[in-house]
Amino acid sequence: MMLETGQSLLKILICDDDPADRKLVRTYLQQVTGREVVLLEASRTEEIQNALDRGRIDLVLMDYQMPEKSGMDWLPEIAKRQLAPVVMLTGSGTEEVAVQALQEGAVGYLSKNNLSQEKLVNTIDAALDKWTQLQQARADKEELERLANFDLLTGLYNRQAILSKLREVINRAKRYKEDFSLSMLDVDLFRRVNDRYGHLTGDEVLEKIATLIRRNIRDTDVAGRYGGEEFIIILPQADLSSALVVDERIRSIIENAEMKDSAGNVFTITVSLGLSSWEPGEDAHSLISRTDEALYKAKENGRNRVEISLGSRLKERI
Repeated sequence: MMLETGQSLLKILICDDDPADRKLVRTYLQQVTGREVVLLEASRTEEIQNALDRGRIDLVLMDYQMPEKSGMDWLPEIAKRQLAPVVMLTGSGTEEVAVQALQEGAVGYLSKNNLSQEKLVNTIDAALDKWTQLQQARADKEELERLANFDLLTGLYNRQAILSKLREVINRAKRYKEDFSLSMLDVDLFRRVNDRYGHLTGDEVLEKIATLIRRNIRDTDVAGRYGGEEFIIILPQADLSSALVVDERIRSIIENAEMKDSAGNVFTITVSLGLSSWEPGEDAHSLISRTDEALYKAKENGRNRVEISLGSRLKERI
């Protein structure tokens, strides 16, 4: 009896508190050919957890009736973490148990009544095949989401996605009465870069700027390419003073960064930024317009600078 060929080594974790049942499964699996099988056994919750935390597991054979924590209780945890495919084993299986197991994340189900090597191997093969298909489908979905939400050149959120994120942050700020700030960054005289060094170098400049932005904002901040050479940075729970520190740091780092063309010639670029803080009642369009006005002011005042837009609430305090 053979397991379908795949990766050369197959690590199977047998979870069963009955030594006789473990021995039967072990005997069947030790007789298979076609690929090397490494068997791990666990009879208690601690042993199962240790085995799952220790490293790669290719398949879990989980008994339905485990002490302390049932096999059904283990299923959502293993499925959520995508640790390994799980085949549920039961000594007194019913259709209801099988359906529940599959709903909770198992990729296979097998009754231990009249268990044979052929049934075990066929079930494992089917489970591994289904797991491979599920993983591929999951990867395809993630790739589609990436293409839909991220700018292909810079790796930052695209215009549609960053605007969606901004609306989410506004809704949260309304609900929890939080501050947040918005920055708009534009590359100064970017057309000259394209004209002098070529569009490929221009693309590389945008990529590098995106990388510098990503490296110099917090994990909670969100950056996106708004269009062309313009970027948006959302800074949740940040007032104007703290957001200004971030913007000045980014501006300075970009100013001092070395850019290179295809011939290795070194040049520098600068950026201008507009900054504003959200005010209660303000929607995304209004906030972006106000921040864009601050960016335009930075351009008018000589570029390579940060200009702030004070909303009506802050103006009243001055």
